[in-house]
Amino acid sequence: MSFVWGKFVTFYKNTNSLYFRDIISHKSIKMNTRNSILFSEKKKVFKYDSKDNNYEWVIEFNYKVSGLSRVENYVFVTTYSNWGISYSHIIDFQKGEILWEIEDVFYSVHIVGKTLIFYNKKKYFTGVDIDSGKEIFKIKSPFRWSSPKVILLNGKYNIYSSKKVYILDLKNGNISDSKLPKKFNPKEVSLVLDEFQININNIPSAGGDYGSFYGGDTGGGDSGGGDGGGGE
Repeated sequence: MSFVWGKFVTFYKNTNSLYFRDIISHKSIKMNTRNSILFSEKKKVFKYDSKDNNYEWVIEFNYKVSGLSRVENYVFVTTYSNWGISYSHIIDFQKGEILWEIEDVFYSVHIVGKTLIFYNKKKYFTGVDIDSGKEIFKIKSPFRWSSPKVILLNGKYNIYSSKKVYILDLKNGNISDSKLPKKFNPKEVSLVLDEFQININNIPSAGGDYGSFYGGDTGGGDSGGGDGGGGE
């Protein structure tokens, strides 16, 4: 069982299509996987149709591609310059169009409705409209001396450490005190696959790789790019 787009679902496969069933509404929704593969070469990203042996689209960037991931119809691409500056690009999976881009790297990624929430190395939590890139809020982490962790519980975005828990309001970026359920011990938890079901990597330690698209905890750890196959 997984949690996708705010709903509990189960997955099953029929021929070349992937289906998921909303447990609440009991409706089956089709996710057409077709035979599409995403891959990168130097400064380019390709969407390849293995059935027809054709490229559906090719996008060339100004800098080398260091990370590639996909969530539903959104492709996340990270590039980096020779001066060590990283950029994140959001692409429409079907059309192959760059929706928007930003000079930043996404960590602890969550998508709730049409809001993309991410954390960055400057310790800011930012919410943007995933289709336009328009900023909804940007707020400094409430944890000054430590790296927080993030977990989506009951649709609420919790930022926590071993000693303190806050809830981030995704409409305006306000932060308020909170508590985690009694059965969840923040002092013992290391990695989390929460209701959004993504944990690709953590924030890299100093001198780590150029990252791409990161989900899950925002604490220190090894870095690396995500897989470029099907959606999460």
